[in-house]
Amino acid sequence: MELLNGRPESVEGRLPREVRTYDMLDSLGIEYKRTDHEHADTMEACNEIDAILGVVICKNLFLCNRQKTAFY
Repeated sequence: MELLNGRPESVEGRLPREVRTYDMLDSLGIEYKRTDHEHADTMEACNEIDAILGVVICKNLFLCNRQKTAFY
């Protein structure tokens, strides 16, 4: 895993919203860095990504009640 500048050479296989994000940043002339990684399902997995990006990532939680009718 490494830190890369700008959009990937090929956007094949990427989510449409990811490609739209690259398009928007590029159209606004905003420089950015990115890294590609597997799913980070645990905080331990996030720690490796933190080190590459040089930031602290806060893991999001998606919770619901037992009936799965209320989401938080």
